[in-house]
Amino acid sequence: MLNLAKHPWLSTWDFANINCPSTWWLINMKKTAFIFALMATFTTGSVQAGVTAQAVATWSATAKKDTSSKLIVTPLGSLSFQYAQGIGGFGSQKGLFDVALEGEPQTTAFKLTSRLLANTLTQLNGSGSTLDVGVSYLGTTLSKSSDTVMIDTANGILGGNLSPLGNGYNTPGRTAAQDSFTFSIINGTVDGSTQASDFSQLPEGIWSGDVSVQFDTTWTS
Repeated sequence: MLNLAKHPWLSTWDFANINCPSTWWLINMKKTAFIFALMATFTTGSVQAGVTAQAVATWSATAKKDTSSKLIVTPLGSLSFQYAQGIGGFGSQKGLFDVALEGEPQTTAFKLTSRLLANTLTQLNGSGSTLDVGVSYLGTTLSKSSDTVMIDTANGILGGNLSPLGNGYNTPGRTAAQDSFTFSIINGTVDGSTQASDFSQLPEGIWSGDVSVQFDTTWTS
């Protein structure tokens, strides 16, 4: 018989079963296997340390308040087009805008039109590559050479979501309404002059620019 006092590394349970070598050997083999399993787990965990990355996006910003002009049109938000390799093109965007105007009592008809002024984005890396942004309203594509009628009360065109303007154009005070254009990338150039047959030919990079739409209103008596 072993003396437990002389072998402190043995637990009481081990000592009680030392007289049965097969049982004692089996238990200790299980302990050893468990310890190796823990070591494998910790080792695997250390190998799986992830790679991280961080980026910061910064927007330039201005603020403006104007509640006295006869007509005010305010874009609500910005546009951001992302190239999708799966479709070989850029997705379209809804661009909200707010229109506010001062009513003109004694008038009997009102007309609101829009016209595209600028729609070219230029790549920032010096390649000269450009993108043209198409703009449409209720399915009608805006043009730089002609006006797109949005409201014409004399001809029964009330303007969809802008209809509050068509109803309030001749009442005292200000009336406002919101609607949206649909924006999409319609074509591009590789270097500013060579037309890209498809968007996959465009160089990698970022394009920037302004999309401007002119609004005109007419009150008639």
